[in-house]
Amino acid sequence: MRLLLTDTTWNMAILARELRGAGFFVTEAPDAADLMEYVLNGQQDAILIDPDLPDGEALELIGRIRAVKGHIPICLFARKVDNDLTTRALARGADDVIRWPDHGIGDIMARLRAYIRRAAGFATSEVEFGGLYVDLERQQVRYGDMPVHLTRLEYELVETMALRRGALITREEIMLQLYAWQDEPDVKIIDVYICRIRAKLAAAGALEDVIATSFSQGYRLCTLPMDVHSLAA
Repeated sequence: MRLLLTDTTWNMAILARELRGAGFFVTEAPDAADLMEYVLNGQQDAILIDPDLPDGEALELIGRIRAVKGHIPICLFARKVDNDLTTRALARGADDVIRWPDHGIGDIMARLRAYIRRAAGFATSEVEFGGLYVDLERQQVRYGDMPVHLTRLEYELVETMALRRGALITREEIMLQLYAWQDEPDVKIIDVYICRIRAKLAAAGALEDVIATSFSQGYRLCTLPMDVHSLAA
């Protein structure tokens, strides 16, 4: 999952480090202007904002993001949270106001994953696409009962297609999702990842190709999600 956050305080720098360690892909914006550029031109699954911005007001920024990204989860992170801040942030379009670092990173990760999957239309944490199960909470994939062992980038690619609910995702969108303004390899690397994922799915028992290719455009999971299953307790 790709997170975009404001890197404006030591507080958010620590949060970014913790989230990276937990397996999230994190892009950091130094101010509101850069964050809006990322919002308009990139792919994110959620946006995290600190109230201490050098070039704007956080609540106004939330309103601007919500105007162009109607469903993306937005969370405000602050060291001090009161009822007035919470009320105003939620009224502007925030999904949550989180006191950090008082809230543990485990609680924050659970909240973010829940907001992201609900924004994608999934009520619970594991979704099935014709025998392919993607566990958004544990970041694991299986085909039927067989686990499919993917690298971090391979999993991110499968998860991205799953969150699109079977819609086509272009190679350019995939590159932004995986590398987000970093030094990017040749776009053909995506074809390599897809070949590896297909081989691993076949080894797990997939009799048909779960990933469909649209020539010169991109990829999608072959079927819409058939069922959404609650994880076993």
